[in-house]
Amino acid sequence: MRYNPKGDDGVRPDIEDYPHERMRQSYNISRYDWDPTKHHSEILRVSKSSLGSFNWCPKQYWFSYFEGLRGETVYYHTRGLNVHDAVEYFWENIDQVYQDILLLMKEGKRESARAMLHDIVPVPPEPYAYGEEEQIRQWVDWQFNRLEHTKGVNWKPVQCEANVHAHRYVEVEGEGIPIHMRGFIDTIFANDDGTFALMELKTGKWKNAGKRKRTQMRKEMQFYKMMVEHSPHHEYLPITHWGWEFPGGDIEGGDGVHIYFEPTKDANYTPKSVEKSLARLVEAHLVQEFPATASDFQCAFCDFMDICPKFTGEDLDKKLELKE
Repeated sequence: MRYNPKGDDGVRPDIEDYPHERMRQSYNISRYDWDPTKHHSEILRVSKSSLGSFNWCPKQYWFSYFEGLRGETVYYHTRGLNVHDAVEYFWENIDQVYQDILLLMKEGKRESARAMLHDIVPVPPEPYAYGEEEQIRQWVDWQFNRLEHTKGVNWKPVQCEANVHAHRYVEVEGEGIPIHMRGFIDTIFANDDGTFALMELKTGKWKNAGKRKRTQMRKEMQFYKMMVEHSPHHEYLPITHWGWEFPGGDIEGGDGVHIYFEPTKDANYTPKSVEKSLARLVEAHLVQEFPATASDFQCAFCDFMDICPKFTGEDLDKKLELKE
């Protein structure tokens, strides 16, 4: 069941409402399906999701961003949208009861303050179906714990669902290739020393085994950090910390709810890794080569196996015509 307490069904801001003209111009000449042999006056558009898709499988990326094919919307997509919408609603409406909550805490009425914090998020007309209620409750409890610890100092984010656009160059074989980066950052917080921190909310499971999940999260956060640094949003700089929240980390065999926060300098190799990923993405567009991944494990999560030449052994253009 899809439920957005704001009632706008997750409509994103239009580029024409973006306050920086240079970024509007950059966005308007950018495209995900950039082919330099055809789009001479245009540039590549990159988001965290598109880069992640390319890193997962270049062929899957090509199906999505060149052919415009979309996989089936499944339950965990709905869960993610519902939880994110509830969190966004929470931050947009906190000021209505914030002083009352602080007063209750000052009077020692801890549980009443916690209950008031939970009551900010409205109950959907029909019960959530995919574990959203538990995740929202856990997330609100984390915010309550932070409020107790900070006593309200820099507790609220300076920006929620920050809409950021950036223009920069990626070096490929000694040549700088322009790209447009765009994305929405879940929350940006001010640190006590005047620096800033990025926080990302995830609604899937958390796995502690090995470093893979932490490495993945660091790369996503580095993309956002890089995007802000090349954007006009100098008011959010410098970014010195980042973190992530998995309030449903124990779902579907996960290892437990998980919240993490660290200085960006702890991820020594992440900036170079993300830069290399961007260079590989740009190079793939320059040569127009998007091969299928060699990993059958990753293929198992793909919606396009029925048309992928790796599995069909057939001419791709014919398969696409049949699918249409």
